[in-house]
Amino acid sequence: MERKNQNSESCRQLTRERIIEALGAACEEVSIIALEECGSTNDEAKKIALDGVVQPVLIVAERQTAGRGRLGRSFYSPARTGLYFSILYPTQASLQSAVSVTGAAAVAVMRAIRSTAGKQTAIKWVNDLYLDGKKVCGILTEALTGIGADARTYLIVGIGVNLTTEHFPTELSEIAGAVGGACPSRAELLAEIWRALSRYLNDPSDRSWLEDYRTHSMVLGRQIEWIRGEERRQGIAEAITEDGELEVLLSSGERELLRTGEISVRLKAIP
Repeated sequence: MERKNQNSESCRQLTRERIIEALGAACEEVSIIALEECGSTNDEAKKIALDGVVQPVLIVAERQTAGRGRLGRSFYSPARTGLYFSILYPTQASLQSAVSVTGAAAVAVMRAIRSTAGKQTAIKWVNDLYLDGKKVCGILTEALTGIGADARTYLIVGIGVNLTTEHFPTELSEIAGAVGGACPSRAELLAEIWRALSRYLNDPSDRSWLEDYRTHSMVLGRQIEWIRGEERRQGIAEAITEDGELEVLLSSGERELLRTGEISVRLKAIP
């Protein structure tokens, strides 16, 4: 595939027609909705799920006015400078087996950025991608159960990638960044992510993404801290399990598995 690496390509309007062209034959696997603006693509996916759709749906927005991240945080989503979309995926898998989808999504985005933009990002457990010390991508996975007469289950994977964003709100200026450089077209990047991620959505038991997740983790071997309830805890991130959990060594010598929650990486790596 010929790589389109002009920033003008990244800023071109992300129409349904351009997405279909970039997906090629894969466009037959998924329905596509391209919006100029919405509050949150994950919220739009929830509305669509109520109609009982049976095929995966891609919901893409040029701009989000209420983009969401984990723990109720907002995701800054200005027009034409990033890729903001959600995948609505009907599934028969148990929610427990689908927990790893966030990790698989992080690897899919990492690979897509590498193949289209030539940039290697690092993964912060569980759902963020970093480049040069700043967050360039966030992922929010949600699930809906008991929808419709057949009690269908849906996974919603929301992905936001900062591509050419230059100016962030003051509170984000020190922590948020963009892929930058010669960015690919957003349609091409979206297609690469879909092709990489759809195989794992089809089979949540597939763990072939784990090697890349571990290799490009920015937390393994480092001192981390996390909050459980009202308690702030610390330890050394030692391993990522087959289910995408983070195994942490505590100062007491005990080990703890983190399944959800927030961690922050200390700057000093453990020798």
